[in-house]
Amino acid sequence: MRATDFIDLEAGTLSREIFSSEEIYRREVERVFAPAWSFVGHTSQLAKNGDFFLSRCGIEPVIVSRDQAGAINVLLNSCRHRGMPACRYDSGNATDFICSYHGWSYGLDGALVGVPKFRERYQGKLEREKWGLIRARVNVFHGSIWATFDDAALSFEDYLGPDMQFYLQALLQGPDGDDDGYEVIGGLVKWQVACNWKFGAENFAGDHYHGYSHISVERLSVGLSGKTSRHNFAAAKTPRQAMSVADPKRGHTIRASVFKDLAGYDVQAGAPDEVNDYYLKCHEERQKRLGDKARLLIHGGVIFPNTHFNSAGRTTIGLWLPLSAGKTEIWRWLFVPRNAPNIVKDTLREYYLRYAGPAGMVEQDDMENWTAAQHGTESLVARKYPFNYQLAMGLARPARADEWLGRDVSITEDVAEHNQRAFYAHWAERIADTP
Repeated sequence: MRATDFIDLEAGTLSREIFSSEEIYRREVERVFAPAWSFVGHTSQLAKNGDFFLSRCGIEPVIVSRDQAGAINVLLNSCRHRGMPACRYDSGNATDFICSYHGWSYGLDGALVGVPKFRERYQGKLEREKWGLIRARVNVFHGSIWATFDDAALSFEDYLGPDMQFYLQALLQGPDGDDDGYEVIGGLVKWQVACNWKFGAENFAGDHYHGYSHISVERLSVGLSGKTSRHNFAAAKTPRQAMSVADPKRGHTIRASVFKDLAGYDVQAGAPDEVNDYYLKCHEERQKRLGDKARLLIHGGVIFPNTHFNSAGRTTIGLWLPLSAGKTEIWRWLFVPRNAPNIVKDTLREYYLRYAGPAGMVEQDDMENWTAAQHGTESLVARKYPFNYQLAMGLARPARADEWLGRDVSITEDVAEHNQRAFYAHWAERIADTP
């Protein structure tokens, strides 16, 4: 397979086959997901030693644990004896994990600590140090936990790149600009959609174009701005420039706005007074801490390949987990400011319920789009013709040397498909045998 079999950057076209081919899906598992660093959770889910939760690293099931020494471990959830899950509980606190098939038990760090009939039938000779749970490489970045099972993969810092480190740090800062300012609330939201995982990824990567899909929900003012909008920031009076930011070398993308000036706080008319009081104090503290960089408002983006996030008043991080070429499972973590009063956390919780997930009024529109688009990739006739990705071609500019928005990135203003083109170009490089 060649990269040009999938994408033509000069023409701005993309083959529909990449959304429906099971052969391409199998290549993605090995060439896209296996070498990647994957978001697996957040340190706020591991408040105490012994805490654990189940997650996915790429498409692999894992246990994320904090052992008795306080270290965070990411372990393949597969018993070394016959492959059964070593842990079956979504989350909890434990001293070890015991496989329910033959009773092999593992410590929080993955070490094999118990084997039934170890002396009688293994004659005490089983080399337990060789049969622990398979451990991933782990990196903690401002509270977010990342992992990979690929020993040859780049370091997390190199995989992310300097520009995405800046944007991810900004995403994880609390409303007051404090690093690692969020915590996870509730359980993970998980659901399945009959579409290819890349439809969701490209939507979060940079699709400012599909506002037409949300016209009906925009009229309902599901956000806190008090305006007819799904967003919290709709009331902002200060002029801002929407932009798409892509790292073509790594496939990462960002959707953001930069306000013209450091502005005063815009009251969210749909929120209680206590909530506005909290955000006003945070707004002032953020500008003191970050200075000119406080003008940045992150809307969302994708860390290649499948870690996606939304922000601008609704900080969530999620995963697009492919089950087949035409079926995806979505996991979503919901965040609230760690030190906020309960009324702020409850207000955000209610907003998330209105907005996101399988019952969210906005994401219902998206899921209908993605499942219908999937049918458009499977039609015998339609799949012979490519998709069009020509929106705003040729309008991207490299970041300026004196610009704090990045060094390796390219930027387009307003509505564009620049980010999607960068995402798919990197995807094609990973999939293909030749350029």
